[in-house]
Amino acid sequence: MINVAKRILAHIEINPERLLLEWVSAAEGGRFAEVVTTFTNKVRGLGPLSTDAEHGIDDQKLKLHAARNALSGEKLRWVAAKQTEFMKDGNRYQEVFTSHEIGRLLDGVITEEITLQEILLLLNEEGLTVKDISQRLQLTPPDVFRQVQSLRKKELVKVSEIRGRSPVYTSCANSA
Repeated sequence: MINVAKRILAHIEINPERLLLEWVSAAEGGRFAEVVTTFTNKVRGLGPLSTDAEHGIDDQKLKLHAARNALSGEKLRWVAAKQTEFMKDGNRYQEVFTSHEIGRLLDGVITEEITLQEILLLLNEEGLTVKDISQRLQLTPPDVFRQVQSLRKKELVKVSEIRGRSPVYTSCANSA
C-alpha cells in the first residue's frame, strides 16, 4: 500500500519522499527517535508542500481532493490489494506479472481514477466544456472527452446547455 500511496503522491505532484514506512519495535525507543528525527529533518528540507507543485495551490488542493476521492473508490483499492497476489500467484489464468507490469497497471488506474475525480470536482463547481476542462487540467481534449463520456454513461455528469457549438457539462449531483 505504501507503493500505491507513493505513486499517487508522485502523480499529484507531491514528492513521494514525504511518506515513510519504517518498522520499529516498542523496545527500540532510541531507534524510533532516530527515525522520527531523520524523517522530520528530511521533510523540513523539502520545504513547504506548495513547493512540490508546478502549478498553483488551488490546483494542488484539487489534486489532493481528487486523490482522496479516488482512494475511496473500489477500482483503485481493488488493484492495490491485488498487486502482491498477481506478482506471486498470478491472476485467474495463472498469468504472473512482474513488478514493472504491476507498476504500469497501477499508474494507469491512478491516472484514470484521479482524472475522473478532478473532472467531477470541477463540474461540481460550475458547468464547463471539454475545452475548458482540458485547459484547466492541462490534458488533451480527446482525453477529457473520453473521460466525460465515461462519466455520462455512469450518469454522473450531463449536458446542461450548448454554448456556441460546444456542450457544457455539469455534475448530476448539482441537480439533486
